[in-house]
Amino acid sequence: MALTSTTLQHPVENASTPGTNGNEAAAPLLAALIISLYAAQKTKKELRKLKRNAVLTLFKYQLNATFSRVKSLFSKNPAPQISNRTLLYILLGLAVLILLFISWPAAVVLLLLGILLVLLTK
Repeated sequence: MALTSTTLQHPVENASTPGTNGNEAAAPLLAALIISLYAAQKTKKELRKLKRNAVLTLFKYQLNATFSRVKSLFSKNPAPQISNRTLLYILLGLAVLILLFISWPAAVVLLLLGILLVLLTK
């Protein structure tokens, strides 16, 4: 009991952030008001044109996002480097699987050595 120590930590009162004042709904309402005033000045033809342009732009960005994932697979940029630890884990796993079919006691020993290696290198 003489070697034990205790500490007391008093709870800290969290003060409210200075940027918020309770009007979180005011910004979206103000944006909606400004957009409705802008739209009120437009004719039906102009609104349909704006809507069509917005839909086409959204579709174009969605298409670009879809194809950029496919394009990144075949790009000329070099692949990200694999760390030495990851390669070590892959090789250790393959060696254990191969040794399981050849000699299971050797696979168990290698697995135990691999666990020790993982634990000691962290």
